[in-house]
Amino acid sequence: MEALLTDGGPLGLLILFLLLGLVTGIPAGMFGIGGGLVLVPVLVWLFALMGFDSQYLVQAAIGTSLGAIIPTAMLSARGHYLRGGVHGPSVRRLLPAILVGAALGAGLAIQIDGRVLSRIFGVFEIAIALWLLLSVRPPKRPEAGRAVWFAAGTGIGGISALIGIAGGTLTTPFLLSQGRDIRRAIGSAAALGIPIAIAGSLVYALPALLDPRLDTPEWSVGHLYLPAIAGIALGAAVSVRAGVWLTHHLPVLMLRRAFAIVLMVAGVYMLLR
Repeated sequence: MEALLTDGGPLGLLILFLLLGLVTGIPAGMFGIGGGLVLVPVLVWLFALMGFDSQYLVQAAIGTSLGAIIPTAMLSARGHYLRGGVHGPSVRRLLPAILVGAALGAGLAIQIDGRVLSRIFGVFEIAIALWLLLSVRPPKRPEAGRAVWFAAGTGIGGISALIGIAGGTLTTPFLLSQGRDIRRAIGSAAALGIPIAIAGSLVYALPALLDPRLDTPEWSVGHLYLPAIAGIALGAAVSVRAGVWLTHHLPVLMLRRAFAIVLMVAGVYMLLR
């Protein structure tokens, strides 16, 4: 693996990131997430093998994850929308707060130590894995007012951009608690992953504009590694449709539990690295 990363050249890297995109596109389509829960730990591992500066290693993985999520979330959202799975009013209510939160979360991430960021990600990933394994369903309540929706959107956007995910694991439970059915909650979460990824990516690119002397790998813009973004996006474009199909045709519970095991392993890795 290390030889492929260091000596395989552009073609070897493209093939590797294409395969990674094929893998992450499945959960992206299934659960309305952008794949960041899988992408970030794998990118941290790959970027370490490639010799990325350890000071910015986690930020590079998170920023690259958000960049790759943009087209993935678009394809996932389109697939759910064509099946009537996007609830427009919910998306519009959360959108402004999510944009604010995403900018704030990404801004915080580029300022804090990478080791701290890695542990934050690990704790969050293990928590999500436990939530999936236990199949916890948030209680349905009367629809909350604007203040609650704005606070929820800000929190969703902030946490998502901080750790490089599209927010589906946070948006979906909130929408379920507001009375949306599971498939429309997932589809709406996929749609809201687009602005999270765009706003977050722009902030992760800022270091290149603010400090031209910043030592980043070749083909990077700030903390966005462009070859990985391109390869992952192309791979996910193929497999995300399969994930959407699985959501609408197969028992979700079994698939959720399998995905939870993957997240648990990845979370432990991020805590111990």
